[in-house]
Amino acid sequence: MQRSEVPDPNPPVSVERHHPILLTGATGFLGGHFLLRRIESPGAVYAIVRGDSETQARARLYAHLAECAASYGMSLPKALLDSRLHVLTGDITRADCGLDADTVARLRKAGLRAFWHCAASLKFEDRHRQEIFEHNIGGTGNMLELFRTLSADPAGDEPAEFVHISTAYSVGKAQGLIEETRHSPEREYNNAYEESKNLAENRVIDFCETHGLSYRILRPTIVMGPRRSHQSGTTRFGVYGLAKEVHRLRETLSKLKHPLELLGNERATANLTPVDECVNDMMRLSLQGFGEQRFFHLSNPEGVSLPKLIAMIDSKTGANRLAFVSTRGDDIGPLQKLFDKRTKFYAGYYNAEKHFARSAPPQPQLDWNDVDRYLTLFVLELQQEEAGGVGFRTQAVTARDGAVINVFSCGNPTLPPLMLANAYGMPAEFMWPLAQRLRDDFHVVTWECRWVPTIEHPFTADACGSIAHAQDMIDIQKALGLGSASVVGWSSGAQVALRAMAAFPDRVQAAVLLNPGVSIRPSDTVRVTRFESGIRSLFDKIAGNYRMAEKYCELIYGAASTDAGDKKMLSNILTSTDPYLLYMTSLPFRTPESLFRYANMMRTLFAERPDAWTHDVSHQVLVYVGDQDIVTHPDIGRALCDGLRHGHLQQDADGDHFAHYYDQRVADLIRRHLAPDQQKAA
Repeated sequence: MQRSEVPDPNPPVSVERHHPILLTGATGFLGGHFLLRRIESPGAVYAIVRGDSETQARARLYAHLAECAASYGMSLPKALLDSRLHVLTGDITRADCGLDADTVARLRKAGLRAFWHCAASLKFEDRHRQEIFEHNIGGTGNMLELFRTLSADPAGDEPAEFVHISTAYSVGKAQGLIEETRHSPEREYNNAYEESKNLAENRVIDFCETHGLSYRILRPTIVMGPRRSHQSGTTRFGVYGLAKEVHRLRETLSKLKHPLELLGNERATANLTPVDECVNDMMRLSLQGFGEQRFFHLSNPEGVSLPKLIAMIDSKTGANRLAFVSTRGDDIGPLQKLFDKRTKFYAGYYNAEKHFARSAPPQPQLDWNDVDRYLTLFVLELQQEEAGGVGFRTQAVTARDGAVINVFSCGNPTLPPLMLANAYGMPAEFMWPLAQRLRDDFHVVTWECRWVPTIEHPFTADACGSIAHAQDMIDIQKALGLGSASVVGWSSGAQVALRAMAAFPDRVQAAVLLNPGVSIRPSDTVRVTRFESGIRSLFDKIAGNYRMAEKYCELIYGAASTDAGDKKMLSNILTSTDPYLLYMTSLPFRTPESLFRYANMMRTLFAERPDAWTHDVSHQVLVYVGDQDIVTHPDIGRALCDGLRHGHLQQDADGDHFAHYYDQRVADLIRRHLAPDQQKAA
C-alpha cells in the first residue's frame, strides 16, 4: 500500500453553512469525536444524552469528551462547550426521543438545519437482538418522527437534513465492489448488528421519501482511533474488540500445544478508517454540501490483509497461538469450539473481499506502519488497565487462620454494606458490572475465594467446604468494621450465602441468590443441565486423583489424545459457559493444581446437606432463576426457594446464568428487594 500525505487534521472550514444542529450518540465513539470537532465551529449544538438530569448528563458527556480530547493530546475545550453546547436529557428508544414538550417547543425555535443521528447499539450477539433492534431501528424511527416534527416549519430556504450514520458493512455478506447506493433489506447478514443497521437505513429512506424530507446516509467502515496519535480514542469495538479478547486470553492460549485456527479466505481484507479522517469527511460534506448524492462511504482507499492483521494481533498481544487457515479438519478440540463461539462476530469477516466505492476525495491510505502503531499503543493501554484493576478498591484481609484474602470494594463506606459472594474459583472482575450498578446505594464488598483463583494458600481437600468461605465472609465484615450486611450469592456463591445465614444469622440482614448452584440433589422433580451432569462426572474423576487433573489439562490444551467420550464431555462443559466470559471462566482450568482444587471444592459442595441449609435460614431471601440458564437448571433455584421459610421466587424468562453481569434489571431487582433492610441498616 502506498501512503498518501496526511492532511491537516483540522483543515480550515467556511462558517457560512454553520447552522444549529441536533446530535445523538455524542457519548459514543464517532459521535464524541465529531462533537469535539464540530464545537470548534460557530453554531449551536443540541445533544440528546441519557441522564437523570441535565447536570448529570452534561457531566457524563464532558467526561467522555475529555477522553476523546486526550487521544489527540488536547485538553477538554470546556469554554467552547459551555457556550455552544446545549445538553438535552433524553432517550432515543422513547417517543420524541424522551424530550418533554417544553424542550420540543424550544427546538422548534432553534433554527435546526441538520439532524445528525450517530446513536446506535454496537452489541452484536444474537441474545441481544431485541435490544439491538430497539436502539438501531426503533431509536432511528423515534428520531425520524422528531425530525419530521421539528422540520414542519422551515427556518430557511434550504431543507433540513437527516444525516444517518450507518456502517459500510450494512451490505451484509455481499462481496466485491460495494456501490454507494441503497441496499435491499432482503439479503444475508453476518450478524444482528449489520441487519439492524441496514433495516434502519431503509426506514430512513422510506420515511423521508414518504414525507418529502431530505436525508443522507453516511457509512463508515471499521473505525480506528485518531491517526494523529494512533491511540484508541476510547473505542473497544472492531479491531480493538478482537485484540482485547486475544489479550485477555493470552495466558490460556499460551498453554495450547497447537494454534487455534481461524477459518477464512486468504484474500480477505478489512477496510480501516481513522476516526479523525472519518470526522474530516463528515465536516467536509456538512460544510460543502451533500449535492444530489444520498449515500456516502467513509472509507479508506484499500483494505488491509485480514490474515496479516490477525497475525499482527496475535504477535502484539503475546498470544502467538492463532493461525489463519483456508481449510481445517472436522475433529476440533473444546477450546477451539469455545474460541469459535467467542469470536463468531469477527468470523463473519474472515471471508470478506469487499471494495467500497467512494465518490468523495480519497482519504490518505492507511499502511502497516499505522496498524503496527495502533496495536502497539492499544496493548499498552490494556496493560495499564490491568495494572490499575477493574475499578474496585483493593485490600488484603487476614482471616482467622492467617490466610490472606483479596478483598474488593466500591461505593461510599458509610452506605449500608452489601456482600457479593462470587462463584467458586471466579475472579472479582465477574462482580464488577453488578457492583457498579449498586454502588450508589450500597457499600459493595466482594472477595476472591481462597484456594482458587489464587493458589497461594495451602489446600486441604477435606476442609474446603462452604463453611470455610462463609467464615471468610464474616472475617471480612469484621476486618472492615461492618455490622450486619445484606448478601448476594451467585452460582456456587449462593451456597456460601446460605451457609453464612445458617451459621451466623446475626451477621446477615437479607439475601438475594442468583441462579444458585447448590447441594440440592437431582430428582424426578429437580432436573440438571448437561453442564451440571458433565461437571459432576468430571470432578468425581479429578478430585481423588491429582494425575487425572494433569491428564485433563493436557486434553484441554491439546497435549494428549483421548477417547471420544472424554472429548465430548470436556466440550460440553467448556462450551456451556458464556464464550464472551471465557477469559474469566477458564481460570480454574489453567493448571493441574487449580483444576484439582476446583474439582474438590465443587465435589464437596455437591455432597453437602441436600437441603443446602435452607431449613436453618429464617431470613428474607429472594431467589432469581433465569429460564435460559444452561449452566445451572432453574429447577435447583425453585426447589431451594420451596425449602426456605421466607423465600420469594423471581423467574426471568429471558435470563441466563450470567444475567447479573449483563443485565441492569438484576441490579434493580436486588435494590428493590433489599430496600427495607437497607433503610433499617442505615
